[in-house]
Amino acid sequence: MSPEDFLDHWRQHYGEAPLVGHVLRARFPRRWLRIHSLPESKRYAETEAERAEILRRQHRLLHDLIGHGGHCELVFGDYDDDDDERLPEAVRAALRSLGPEPLGVLSAEESGLAADVPLRKASFTWPHPALDVILLAVADDVLETPLLVSTERRAIVAPYDGGVDMIVEREEQRAELLVRYASWRSRHPAGL
Repeated sequence: MSPEDFLDHWRQHYGEAPLVGHVLRARFPRRWLRIHSLPESKRYAETEAERAEILRRQHRLLHDLIGHGGHCELVFGDYDDDDDERLPEAVRAALRSLGPEPLGVLSAEESGLAADVPLRKASFTWPHPALDVILLAVADDVLETPLLVSTERRAIVAPYDGGVDMIVEREEQRAELLVRYASWRSRHPAGL
């Protein structure tokens, strides 16, 4: 999907909402839910078994929301290969392998960040091996929270360091997922 077609789809289904996970959950609270990546809401993995658990949970979510063989768009903040030493080469290589294209600029006002952020978009089919590297980088708080968008199923998956926020197409679907993933959710009434 071209960047222009993706932005047209976005505006059609999400209006003027910016491509930012925390803003989306506030704009679509009846279609939003959150799960945690590790048992007991543990934020960061300390062992290989915990890293495997993060991937197991996120793979299951992606299978449920995107579907095996489903088309997906990855939206993320641009990075500079030469200047961003914080982003490991393996993560930069994984992002490059998806063939990202410029998508536009997310203003600081829209995102709540200190500066404007150039965005990139990459299309892929789930599952894709590069995504494991990307998901673990997000879980380790090495890569800022990207969005995975299924235009076919109208689902948004926004992994962050500690879990995953999701925006689904219908409130009924959210209710089903709340039951399915009850043990992966916070004990807080709002799911935070």
